Amino acid sequence: MRSHSIVLMAAILIALAAVFFITRRTPPPAPQSAPRTYVWSVAMQDLQRIVINLPSAGKREAWVKHADRRWYFDRPDGPAVNPQRWGGGVPLLLSGPGAQRLVVKAATAEQLKIYGFREPKMKLDLFLQNGAAVNIEVGDRTLDGRAYYIRKSGSGTVYTVDYTWYEVLERLVLDPPYPAAQ
Repeated sequence: MRSHSIVLMAAILIALAAVFFITRRTPPPAPQSAPRTYVWSVAMQDLQRIVINLPSAGKREAWVKHADRRWYFDRPDGPAVNPQRWGGGVPLLLSGPGAQRLVVKAATAEQLKIYGFREPKMKLDLFLQNGAAVNIEVGDRTLDGRAYYIRKSGSGTVYTVDYTWYEVLERLVLDPPYPAAQ
């Protein structure tokens, strides 16, 4: 009987020690993440005109922001874009994508060819209210298919951005956000 009591008390003591250890542990510090790098950065309210070219598909679309602060197709008497498809998301996407990673800072002509910049998949021209322009080229998809190579036109610095960023912009050209049929 006495050994049975000792074993029971030892089990209770071990359980109490485990509870004490678990509840008194300090949580590990939160990991420190580096600030995200943006391929370019403009305030989305400064965007005035957007042009997206898909050279391989031979397609192009352009939009302009009117005085009413709404976006319209950039052609004579161009209709307003469908707000359900456009919303605030498109200007936000174009204000500057976060880079997944920096690939190379000073790419050679041969490297630019390897990343698909000899014949870019997409060309973006963003015109700002102050008259400045940001020109971007999107190269090939990465081998794992999760990203696209991207750079500011004329720059040797190449980044990758998530494939979904490219696909949203591609869809704006292939299936433009025309106003909903009444």
